[in-house]
Amino acid sequence: MLIQIYFFIIGSIVGSFLTLCTDRLAIHQSIISPRSHCFNCQHLLGIYDLIPILSYCLLNGKCRYCKQAFPSNSCFTELALGLLYIKLSTFIHQPLTLIFNLIITTILIYLSIDDLKHTYVNGYLIGILGLLGLLYHPTNITLILFLLLLISVFSSFQYSTIFKGLGEADFELFIVFTILLDLRTLPLILLCSSLTCLIFTLGLQKITPRQIPFIPYLVFGYFLATA
Repeated sequence: MLIQIYFFIIGSIVGSFLTLCTDRLAIHQSIISPRSHCFNCQHLLGIYDLIPILSYCLLNGKCRYCKQAFPSNSCFTELALGLLYIKLSTFIHQPLTLIFNLIITTILIYLSIDDLKHTYVNGYLIGILGLLGLLYHPTNITLILFLLLLISVFSSFQYSTIFKGLGEADFELFIVFTILLDLRTLPLILLCSSLTCLIFTLGLQKITPRQIPFIPYLVFGYFLATA
């Protein structure tokens, strides 16, 4: 139980940091300086304002100083990554495999947040995912897939120009899943992600943007298929 608590805390802290990274990098601001502050009143946040999940709940999701509401997605990210870290630490006991899966999960969550909030995907992170998959499954097929991935990552070419209807980096992420997983798992990922996207799109028609970020749905399908 203590191990699970430890990984939940680590996961929630990493989730909080990922949220900071997506917010600051979107406006070309350093992720180190200045210190964490309220974007509304600019007041520096103290240690008690920055405890993942707990601070958000105790402050009712608002700044302690100006009462401006904080986005709930930060708390959700902290909770989600904490729970995912618990799941991985519970079922994976080989240290290197655990570290590998923690890194994969963290990058996938970051890509999801970035696409959801800014409709932007860092192609280099997708390339890193592909490299990790190649190192974990070094076969001729995964090498070919990784080379196909590199074409997109390090050039202006996008596979979305061939496969109409796909957003930028959607097909590239699917290549990553092909490198990481058994081929039989891929249809399940596509089915789960497509159904989830369809449900949310139909249920939230009035507030759903015209450009639907599909990366979060693909990542959700990945987690469901590998649960």
